[in-house]
Amino acid sequence: MTKRSLRNLIVIVLAASVAAILFIVLRKPEPIAESRYVDPDRLYQAIVANVRSHPEFEVIVDIDHSRLGARAGSPMPPAHVLIWSDPKLEAAILNTNPIAAVDLPLRILVYEDQTTGKAAVIYNSYEFVARRHSLPEDSSLRDGYESAVSKAIQGIPDSDIKMFPSDRMPDAGLVTLTSTHDFETTRNRIQDVIHSQSDTVDFGEVDFAARSKAHGIELRPLRLILFGGPAPGGKAMASAPTLGLDAFCQKLLIWQDGDGKVFVTFNDLLTLAKRQDVAASLPLRVINRRLKESLSSALEQ
Repeated sequence: MTKRSLRNLIVIVLAASVAAILFIVLRKPEPIAESRYVDPDRLYQAIVANVRSHPEFEVIVDIDHSRLGARAGSPMPPAHVLIWSDPKLEAAILNTNPIAAVDLPLRILVYEDQTTGKAAVIYNSYEFVARRHSLPEDSSLRDGYESAVSKAIQGIPDSDIKMFPSDRMPDAGLVTLTSTHDFETTRNRIQDVIHSQSDTVDFGEVDFAARSKAHGIELRPLRLILFGGPAPGGKAMASAPTLGLDAFCQKLLIWQDGDGKVFVTFNDLLTLAKRQDVAASLPLRVINRRLKESLSSALEQ
């Protein structure tokens, strides 16, 4: 082959590669058929009914990632997360380590398993939470957590319940930023950033300090902000719907230490992806970088 022929071949290969990439990026995603929601919806409604049947539980928010993504132009497989609270259990856990609030309130995801095409249920084990936040070996905490989850999944067939391949991560997978402002100013500045983004939905807040006080446990200011972007989130979850449990919606924990310093802690999404053994896609990387940059900006003077 002559140099000219080789050069022409390289040009053709490169052009074909660029065309293939553009096709993947620019093609319109296929909508999700309604039939694919039937079994996930059935499992989800059973879990909601279980949770609501126990007066000690409180539903905080339910987020239908798939349908929200579809409405925002980012169709993704069925994935619906229920975030619910057991205030007494949470107060006991946070009394040992307030940063564990990143993984609270309790949550369960119903989704379409990409390997089988069937509806499945997944949640974080107590072992994961305990290891991640260095919780003390306390049977009452473990029993309380596992009992709450068992009540939520009562009647769900074992074959529909999945677990992540590992309860370990290479590190805690948490990002903590220091604020130069007091607690309320920090909260307001973060809310301003969230509300200034047109593709973002505010899913509410959880005031763990106030909730724990009702159960006789005094905590320093501790508040969790829940928000997300259905369009970018849908793209990130398109090939990894289990990210809808922890990575989406976003969970920002604002907390104050004993010296009065204020911090914001949140998940590193790439570490969560590694723990779940799913690909760290380009949309996920973009969201992860955007999150860190926007929060850092909000906490500056």
